[in-house]
Amino acid sequence: MATGLILRQRVAICFAAGVAGGLSVVLCSQLLFGIGVSGMLGVQAPAGLDPPGVYRPLLWGGLWGIPFGLVVKMVWDRLYVFGLIYFIAPVIALYTVFAPMHGMGFFGAEAGPGMPVYLMLVNVPYGIVTAVVARLLIGGKP
Repeated sequence: MATGLILRQRVAICFAAGVAGGLSVVLCSQLLFGIGVSGMLGVQAPAGLDPPGVYRPLLWGGLWGIPFGLVVKMVWDRLYVFGLIYFIAPVIALYTVFAPMHGMGFFGAEAGPGMPVYLMLVNVPYGIVTAVVARLLIGGKP
């Protein structure tokens, strides 16, 4: 892809990269369940792969890709480090907004003592996958 992308192009590309990051979260949930980590943390089932349940993490992944796209040009030289750290932003929203909205309390603690750890683990791949896919789609320096 050509260098010198305009802002809306970077945001659109990172939305798509964020969808891929959201898919990585779903697949990580499946993996953690398959190897027994989820069960040890008190999680009874992985994130579903069937529609319509799979669409929610993909959409949210894409939406979290938008702010990633706003800063991708500034962090390009350290994109993978930024991606590795970036997953913290959606996790903070999950801990403080979405978990309480779903009756799990802050940090998901009311769903069991292992839930905060599980929520963190399952979301770790989001930022790095988003960064890798963004780099692949953008190509040269944006």
